[in-house]
Amino acid sequence: MTTPPRPGVPGTPGELIHGLDAQTDELVSLLRALDDPRVIRRPAEGKWAVIEHVDHLVKVNARYADALGDALNRGWTAGKTGAGPFRGSVVGRFFARSMEPPVRKRIKTMKAMEPGTALEIDATRAAFEDAQNRIRELLARAESDGLDLDGIRMGSPFLPLVRAPVSSWFAVVTAHTRRHIWLIRETLEQV
Repeated sequence: MTTPPRPGVPGTPGELIHGLDAQTDELVSLLRALDDPRVIRRPAEGKWAVIEHVDHLVKVNARYADALGDALNRGWTAGKTGAGPFRGSVVGRFFARSMEPPVRKRIKTMKAMEPGTALEIDATRAAFEDAQNRIRELLARAESDGLDLDGIRMGSPFLPLVRAPVSSWFAVVTAHTRRHIWLIRETLEQV
């Protein structure tokens, strides 16, 4: 399983890109190696199937990609440049560390981020790859343009009053994905 260099600390865009790539490769390989019944079977009442975890990641990561894209566009317009490694903020590091596996505390999912029904495996996998690639492209562009990821702030896409540097939100989204990869492996042991 992929782990960050320092839990909760964003680091450099290159480190974040490396983490995203490893997550994408790990989850896509896992899905391709499984047979359909294992991907769609829930381990117990009230728990998600593998495909439901992936659909949740699609929804969350796409929403982060939209919000991060808007924030970075403001940064590009304002000419906010700076060099990493980036540290994020205390709030951002707390949120990122709280998402890291192993999962100690389950968190109730917002209704809009709950998985859909009648999910198709290949389409869900492709949507996951697309969301990951959107985040990766934002990081790659920010890195090539020398954007100050600690100097550009935004509210959480889910709790807008919680504000942190975009570097923190990149760390949160990658930690959240690691969390669900861990939960997927736990699910596979149970089905």
